[in-house]
Amino acid sequence: MARHPAALPGAPLDPGLQPERTRMAWSRTALAFVANGALLVRAGHVPGSWWFMLPGFVVMAAGFGVYVVGLLRHRQVDHAVRGGSAAVGDRAIRATLLTVVAACVLAAVVLVGRP
Repeated sequence: MARHPAALPGAPLDPGLQPERTRMAWSRTALAFVANGALLVRAGHVPGSWWFMLPGFVVMAAGFGVYVVGLLRHRQVDHAVRGGSAAVGDRAIRATLLTVVAACVLAAVVLVGRP
């Protein structure tokens, strides 16, 4: 019976590109945060009042944070796949979910409270 080439000693590892897909997904999420933050800054722009733009800047900063978390998550998934174990990371996913909910609340505050 033929064995899978990746199971042979010295054969190149084929992790199925899972770490790269993970990195791209986190990058897209971070880009969405930054873009929506920029839209919130634009929507909150009121002459003489910077207060309504603040949530947009917070969402943009969260986007950069999500990007850093994505880089760390990519490293974690890459090590797990190369080691043959499962890549579990519930905390990062839950934190991102809470950040998305907070961004939605901030957007609602800006759009509803804008004069």
